[in-house]
Amino acid sequence: MKRAFTLIELLVVIAIISVLMGILFPVANKVRLQAKILTVNAELRDIGLALEAYSLDNDELYPPTRVDCALGDHFYQLPIELVDGKYLPKAAQDSDMAAGIEDRFNQGYTYKYRSVGTLIYNRTTVEKKGAYIWVPDNFPNGQSEEGSNYYDLRESPVSWVLYSQGPNFDLSRMKEQKYPVPKQTWYNPGERSGVIVRMRLNNGNQIGTFEN
Repeated sequence: MKRAFTLIELLVVIAIISVLMGILFPVANKVRLQAKILTVNAELRDIGLALEAYSLDNDELYPPTRVDCALGDHFYQLPIELVDGKYLPKAAQDSDMAAGIEDRFNQGYTYKYRSVGTLIYNRTTVEKKGAYIWVPDNFPNGQSEEGSNYYDLRESPVSWVLYSQGPNFDLSRMKEQKYPVPKQTWYNPGERSGVIVRMRLNNGNQIGTFEN
């Protein structure tokens, strides 16, 4: 005849399982987050390749930056030019996304793209030097609270920036720190927050959170 568990034994087993779950859940969440970040970095790399291919096909120019107030938070969408040129996939017909690549940390929205020079505002207004990127002094070799807005591709230390909002995105904090170029706004594993970034420097090198 098999011996049954006593109530005390069952309580001990339940307590052990609870302790193990308390240990394993945070580890599993951390692993899932890291896998998600690796995927985002890989997708930003692919979009960066699409931008460089577009540039080679278009006299070393990059697509314009877009701001569309009519679409709410769809600021700085991925360029529709990359979709029209078949460098990136199309979005679903019922979507407001400009391309079929969704920010994994901001569902329903594309990753963000910013360059310098031409800005298309609300789909109709074109400003030749309306798009800018704020770059700290001595970037990327040093970080400074001082910096400048660059409007001309020939003068800007950064040609373009791609970024995901990343986990625990705080817009007011990011704006205060003039994201996304300053490194203090990039994803910090210790804080588990910050934007996930890939950018092209004017010397052709690409840097970002994928280096961490």
